[in-house]
Amino acid sequence: MQILSNSNELLCDARSEIRTLWCRAFQVEDLGKAEDAWAALELAFAGKHPEFEAIDAPYHDLEHTLRACFCYVQLAVNNQQISEYAPLPLPIAELGLIAILFHDTGYLKNKGDAMGTGAKYAFGHVDRSQEFAEVWMLENDFNPSSIQEVRAMIQSTDFNADTQPIPFASDSHCLAGCMVGTADLLGQMASPDYISKLPLLHQEMMEALKQDQTAGVPIEIPASPQDLLLMTPGFFTDYVLPKLTGDYQGVFRLLNAPYPKGRNPYMDQIQHHLDSIPINAKQKS
Repeated sequence: MQILSNSNELLCDARSEIRTLWCRAFQVEDLGKAEDAWAALELAFAGKHPEFEAIDAPYHDLEHTLRACFCYVQLAVNNQQISEYAPLPLPIAELGLIAILFHDTGYLKNKGDAMGTGAKYAFGHVDRSQEFAEVWMLENDFNPSSIQEVRAMIQSTDFNADTQPIPFASDSHCLAGCMVGTADLLGQMASPDYISKLPLLHQEMMEALKQDQTAGVPIEIPASPQDLLLMTPGFFTDYVLPKLTGDYQGVFRLLNAPYPKGRNPYMDQIQHHLDSIPINAKQKS
């Protein structure tokens, strides 16, 4: 098992890698309607959507989405081979794939908006992502229940501390939502360049802060990139781990190789990041 590296070739080939894993596990020839969702995502992020500008958020770019998507597919694929959780039916797994593809489309600015970047929507982007997904799904003849489930799966990525339990139609839909939320957290924090990109994430936070949209955000907005670095160990311990083990039902363990007690490359990479933060910095977090 691997994490997407910083290799441009590997990032560009993510779709091919994902398709290979997916088709082998689900015994299909393509990603189904998620193929169309992927194409729609790339067009939108490139500024070729009639209603949105190209993605310009400093941190939440196409690479971030690809990393989360790759992690989700690994979770869904491994789940087909492990008996602890019920296997995801293909239609539900496909809805999860659509959800992770669209989960950060809320960072897209409306067409003609020249004010700042899409980062200004950071603390409210989930609602906008849900709207993007719903419009696309309506245009592509999805039924209302499928649209609602994708909205709920995207809601699983919400950073808001006041988020209420999300009603899913079934345990399988809930499991897919847990995978979506897990993939969003692990995909970004296990990125090899996560630490070096924290200044970009801080830049987004500060732009969003100017919009006065921080109600319910579970952390104090750090004053500087260095402060964000200092907060990272505490953020992982106090927010990420409880999310992974509680709200997301511990599905991150599906990435353990061998299952259930083997090494987890995502958790190992995150620990490597935390270990790289100076001891005195950790004590201040």
